Amino acid sequence: MMVKKAFDHCADDYARHRPPYPAGVFDVLASGAVGGASGRVADVGAGTGIFSRRLAECGWSVIAVEPSEAMLAHVSDSRADGRVRRLCAAAEATGLADGSVALVTAAQAFHWFNPPYALAEFARVLNPGGRLALCWNNRDGTRGEFVAAYEALIARYNRKYNREYRRQDWVAKIAACGAFEAAEYHRFEHVWSLPAAGFVGFSRSVSYIRNVLSREEMPRFEDDLRALMERHFGGGGACCVPLRTDLWTARRR
Repeated sequence: MMVKKAFDHCADDYARHRPPYPAGVFDVLASGAVGGASGRVADVGAGTGIFSRRLAECGWSVIAVEPSEAMLAHVSDSRADGRVRRLCAAAEATGLADGSVALVTAAQAFHWFNPPYALAEFARVLNPGGRLALCWNNRDGTRGEFVAAYEALIARYNRKYNREYRRQDWVAKIAACGAFEAAEYHRFEHVWSLPAAGFVGFSRSVSYIRNVLSREEMPRFEDDLRALMERHFGGGGACCVPLRTDLWTARRR
């Protein structure tokens, strides 16, 4: 499956049910940006614009770069005072001008890119001293039992499931590019509280579930997930998922 098509069939669920990012992430980006949160940023692999809109709300002028037309359709130019515009392009070939942005971000996306080519492209479009930021929301299995049970449920339905891509050495990959100073790591812990139906919708938006389970398996998985949430959170119709947000930042040489 082409990367650009991986989420085409679940773009609606992605837009509605993906978790937010903590305010601390944007504080770090603003404090490290040249001129603060007032420059031009390329949010690459922008998906449905969840991270793009938060950047715009903080004051940046945002270009949401995304290869999937179905995902990009959820990024509205009218949101956040019109400071988000769309660009249908791949991370490795954005088409942006040399040195045209002060910040490049990739939220929940960089593991889909070809790292050497994407990093070279990011270095090209960043102005000297501009910043790179790679960010992921991760379920935190060290805080409570629900996450481990949910991971086990996924593995039962998808026998090839693993989260190895979340444990890659991003610092080394950034360093190998040669265009950036040493990367800095930032960690944020928070809790994602949402209706149980919303977490079912979230599960429909992830590639290792939606793109793997058959039409017959998906309803069974969702029934098992609802039962799992009821065991852990009771019958109140809500759940609380501990998240750890990992952020790596690096300055363009």
